Amino acid sequence: MSDNTQPISVISSLLDISERRVQQLSKAGVIPKAARGRYELIGSVRGYIRHLRDLNLKGEAGNADYGTERARLVKAKADLAEMEASQMRGDLLSAPDVKVAWTEIVALMRARLLVLPDKIAPVVHETTNLNQARDVIKKAIHEVLTEIAETDVEIVPHIDGDESAATGGETNVGSGSAASRSDRKSVGGQK
Repeated sequence: MSDNTQPISVISSLLDISERRVQQLSKAGVIPKAARGRYELIGSVRGYIRHLRDLNLKGEAGNADYGTERARLVKAKADLAEMEASQMRGDLLSAPDVKVAWTEIVALMRARLLVLPDKIAPVVHETTNLNQARDVIKKAIHEVLTEIAETDVEIVPHIDGDESAATGGETNVGSGSAASRSDRKSVGGQK
């Protein structure tokens, strides 16, 4: 293989690394050196490929270097700080607060829809044909849906240690409780 040696400039161009890196890899035994300033071409390519494979396997095994792990930590801290700032501005809500609000909204919807048959049954009974009954039912359903859509949802984020908010005491649907505001409206009557 002595006739197949190349100067360091050729090896560094071929492997797309600096001449200094070629020297470092040679000193580490990755790239075989033939003579002063000359390296075996095939041995250099094979050694460098083997070196890259080993690095890849180490990376897959979870042996990441300190710099990579530190960058991940810094990014995670920055993301957390950004989320906290968004939460303080009111742009971001905690999942438990949103869950409580949605639970109240669904409870309101359920209550309004379960009461609907009892409220419109007498009106439907007085109708004389199928089209009138259908119109009464449609109107009642639209009234309930409009009422639900117009209900204001106010989520008051709980502060750590505030038990009333954690149990849903601070989340308001509408003005006051969801049921009290909704009960004031009639549903399904004839106008």
